[in-house]
Amino acid sequence: METKRTRTVCTGCHQRCGAVVYAEGNRIVRIEGDPDSPYSKGAFCGSGITQRFIHEDAKRVAKPLRRAGARGEGKWEEIGWDEALDLLESNTKRIREEYGPEAIVVSQGTSRTSNDWGQRLKATIGNKGWGLSPLHVCLIPNIMPHALTLGAGQMQGADVANAKTIVLWGISAVSILSEIKDIQKNRDENGAKVIVIDPRYSDLAKDADLFLQIRPGSDGALALGLMNVIIREKLYDVDFIDKWTYGFDELAEMVSEWTPEKTSQVTWIPAEQIVAAARMMGGEKPTTLYPMLGPSCMHTNAVQSGRALTCLTGLLGPVDVPGGFMYIPGAGPATNPELTLIPPDWDFNKPEAKLIGSEKFPAFAAFGNANVPYDTFEAVITQKPWPIKMMVLVANDALNCYEAPQKTAEALKSPNLEFIAVKDFYLTPTAQLADLVLPSSDWSERDTIDEEMFRGRIISSPRAVDPPGECWDDWKFYLEWGKRLDPELWPWADEREMVLWRIKLYHGIDLTWDEYVERAYIDTPASLSAAEFKKYETGKLRPDGQPGFMTPSGRIEFFCPTMQAFGYEPLPVYHEPKESPYSTPEVAKDYPLILTTGFRLYSFFHSAWTNVPGQRELYPHPFVVMNPADAQDADIVDGDWVEISSPRGAIMAKAEVSREVGQGVVALPRPGWRSGCEELGLPGYDWQDVCINNLIPGGGDSTDPGFGTAPMRSTLCAIRKMEG
Repeated sequence: METKRTRTVCTGCHQRCGAVVYAEGNRIVRIEGDPDSPYSKGAFCGSGITQRFIHEDAKRVAKPLRRAGARGEGKWEEIGWDEALDLLESNTKRIREEYGPEAIVVSQGTSRTSNDWGQRLKATIGNKGWGLSPLHVCLIPNIMPHALTLGAGQMQGADVANAKTIVLWGISAVSILSEIKDIQKNRDENGAKVIVIDPRYSDLAKDADLFLQIRPGSDGALALGLMNVIIREKLYDVDFIDKWTYGFDELAEMVSEWTPEKTSQVTWIPAEQIVAAARMMGGEKPTTLYPMLGPSCMHTNAVQSGRALTCLTGLLGPVDVPGGFMYIPGAGPATNPELTLIPPDWDFNKPEAKLIGSEKFPAFAAFGNANVPYDTFEAVITQKPWPIKMMVLVANDALNCYEAPQKTAEALKSPNLEFIAVKDFYLTPTAQLADLVLPSSDWSERDTIDEEMFRGRIISSPRAVDPPGECWDDWKFYLEWGKRLDPELWPWADEREMVLWRIKLYHGIDLTWDEYVERAYIDTPASLSAAEFKKYETGKLRPDGQPGFMTPSGRIEFFCPTMQAFGYEPLPVYHEPKESPYSTPEVAKDYPLILTTGFRLYSFFHSAWTNVPGQRELYPHPFVVMNPADAQDADIVDGDWVEISSPRGAIMAKAEVSREVGQGVVALPRPGWRSGCEELGLPGYDWQDVCINNLIPGGGDSTDPGFGTAPMRSTLCAIRKMEG
């Protein structure tokens, strides 16, 4: 049989690694990395390679399923897509008419397939923005500080290929696979220095020139301490600071108290290491900071920690130079009003915007454009501030996604929810509570890709094989659902038309489908502009064409008045996590260990694929990493089953005793180990027993004050050995 070769892109995570898929008939026989990818350069991980097993897995949901018994009973009947869409259409129209469009929540998980189309569908129903998405803990608390401080709509501007000092902050190799080769080449050929900052001695730390093992949640304090040394020793470009920044004197005065000694006490990093890191950042330039979710996305001080890191980026300028922070015009979140149907001047904080939690968390409403998750599930139960009667969850296993899943479960089981639809690959714990389950196609089986504007460049993604059964691309699902509600707003014949239309809309590039596939990696005006340097000097960062940055002052804003509008201090003030040995010593008596959750594993992405043999064999059981000293105190040895508890609840895992974490800190990886793997004889685990979010508080005073960000990476816990 002839072997077909398809060059496409893996969307198993956000890295957009180039993939080459070989298929015989409709069976994948081999997958490898694409050496021609300008990003991944042939790199490819085991998770992507196991796509061939996912494609042919007989346990996947392959046809629409309608609930045949009581909700959660596990009885289903197969139906066709026409009947499934009839159910969606009738319930959407009925509930919209009876309760208003705000009673319908369209929920999205990790944003890899349908960012802007989900918003268009929600607008078609009658609301603007995302209905529900974990944006309060994912990316947006990082993007907001970048936007307000640097005037950059994107967070990934680190030019690791040309920097002399590379700071990898709260990030692991699995999260930057596409840049690993650039970092290695830069070190080997140019002698670049690498600083790694993380609570864990990670895969990147072992090769670092300097590793700072930080106390979870104290990242903002470290950034202030580094700025103290840089300013005190004048390791900054005076001309750049004078001409292109705003509020330097106020920043300098504030950080003057953050001596290396004080910073050391707060962060648990030796003072001499803080000084060494600051001198390396300020003396070996250009320096590029590459932060991910760790420092500024999952803490009660998330936004101000992000502000501190972006102020550090500005202080280490000039920016937009090779090796520094590069501005990528147009590479931010897809929010074109012609596609999303959200007017460019739409205010998500006004009452008619109908977003739950917007009054309590105005920053999240403005930047997240979505309902606050915990408050939304609370609204299902209380029916306040308005009734929530219908939820459609796309690629979102809510029980393994959000903080305080006890509240999520109560909401999903509530009779107040009249209709629940889930679109996913498997019968997840959330899908098992649905009235309708819809089958999904994965990256090798579809022609679409969200975030195709990776660093401003288009990556084409033709399907390599057809999906099994009646699995549909999420784009096709939104298209057909949208046509049922308002066909004039959904005029495309299929997903390919949608892809080409969006490329023309966003980039002004008119392509045929064959041209899109054949050109593979397509430069856009944004990617070509990104190759220009110091765009702020030539007016290419601002729509008015004036020199400067996209901030009210036209400068990098160390002192940011806009922050005050959202209830924050205008300077990047450090606040201790709301639950810590220092802020809540009474809680620490019973829960003495600092818990950080969510570090990435090579084979899983979030809570997915724990049932896939090629991925599960690497991590067969849930585990928790703890320091040998803490293990000895609790009479725990490597491999023991232990109970990890917090004031919210308890879960179980196997102890992995390692100096990977410091004394007093324990780390839990992201997956919930939800599914069994029959091929390996490995069990599934109920979310109530192993989901790490059971330990995390939700709502109001336990979160970031303006954003609702939950402390998934800095809270308190206790560990004890389980009997038997």
